Amino acid sequence: MRKATLMKIKKTEAKLGKKLKKNSHVIMNLKKAIRVTQLGDGFARFTFAPITISPNSFRSTTINGNAYNLISGAWTFSGNEQGFLLNNYSAAEDRWVFTAWNPTGFTRTVSYAVIAKRKP
Repeated sequence: MRKATLMKIKKTEAKLGKKLKKNSHVIMNLKKAIRVTQLGDGFARFTFAPITISPNSFRSTTINGNAYNLISGAWTFSGNEQGFLLNNYSAAEDRWVFTAWNPTGFTRTVSYAVIAKRKP
């Protein structure tokens, strides 16, 4: 986990006065996408199954692009309560990292999608 992310987590813990729980790291690849939308010219959108996040905890997810270069990442929390993404960045041409934080008192899910272009 990046230093900037750890600093955000520590600041949040200090503000709340309690330690946040870290759920296990999830690693996925584009083959695990539940929906693939071809956008033309080698571009595609890959949507993944929701990932569960426990109350007052965070979870990191890495998506590997295999034969694609990942261009952009998007996310959606379930329900209408607040949820935050602490990280949403490209770790390499073919790797995207998300870290989602659930500050509520109940279990929620977060869904991810990435836009990618097939490698030449």
